[in-house]
Amino acid sequence: MIRTVIDIGSNSIKMRTAKINKNKVNIIRDETEVVRLSRGMNSTGVLNPESMKRSCNTVARMVSRAKSSGVNKSEIFLVGTMALRTAKNADEFIKLVKEATGLDVHVFSGIEEAKYSWLGAVDGFNFSGSVIMFDTGGGSTEFVSGSLDSEAQGVKKVISVPVGAVNLSEKFFNERDKPFNKSTCDNAIEFVGKLFHEHDIASFRENNSHIHIIGVGGGVVAMSSVKNACESFMPSKLHGSVLTTRDIVRQIRMYASLTLSERENIIGLPASRADVILGSACIIFEALKILNADSCIVSINGLRHGLLLRDDNINANININ
Repeated sequence: MIRTVIDIGSNSIKMRTAKINKNKVNIIRDETEVVRLSRGMNSTGVLNPESMKRSCNTVARMVSRAKSSGVNKSEIFLVGTMALRTAKNADEFIKLVKEATGLDVHVFSGIEEAKYSWLGAVDGFNFSGSVIMFDTGGGSTEFVSGSLDSEAQGVKKVISVPVGAVNLSEKFFNERDKPFNKSTCDNAIEFVGKLFHEHDIASFRENNSHIHIIGVGGGVVAMSSVKNACESFMPSKLHGSVLTTRDIVRQIRMYASLTLSERENIIGLPASRADVILGSACIIFEALKILNADSCIVSINGLRHGLLLRDDNINANININ
């Protein structure tokens, strides 16, 4: 069976096409286009027409490429996350996509998004025991705790927090032609910390000292790429790498000290993420802090991968316990 999942996020649209055989995923095509669907939504509450048109065209191109790879229309799944959960005119965008592709966009709740991200994130790792996954997107950050032990396998707790790289960057890091001072970064981190405390994220780590922390999302992968000074951005080579709080602090200081054009030239950093990477770094730093962890394991798998693992028709009604 060949399947495609297209994830329509606040910051980027991601497509993964794979052959599925007995719950094994053999990736055929994996691509990401940064579209900034939610640009400006932080202040207006709506998706702007230009962003919707650009994003719809991107989805249509991805659907066409999926079909050219041999994927049946019934096995192409379009999923929307934070931007489409909250935009007042999300239905307008969903209608545009339907007209362009003939496909429905399934808008996930934060809980659904988090659970499927966890299923994808833990797939293929050989460790056992308790796991906490955090997934930093453009408009939200999901936290999931669960177990990989055979006797108690599965998701235990899920929380979605409405802060991501795009909306945090629009709030604190909108200046493009100058560096940011320490107080601006401190204010952003404090803002994220308050949200995490309000959502009781610290409770994920209570009474559990032996636990694996997995980081998912474009920000985590990009920061690992910068850490390893990758000449070309190849996420597959970063799967399973480790990102420490020391790495994160160093990168926060570096990003804050540079203008946008200077960040675009950092080795390992995709230029398309240069304007939101500081926001990502602040969220990731605070996520590890509140989880009382000094590092995380980087997973390049998440929502798309979890959906590809479904054992029923990919467009069937979602039902996950």
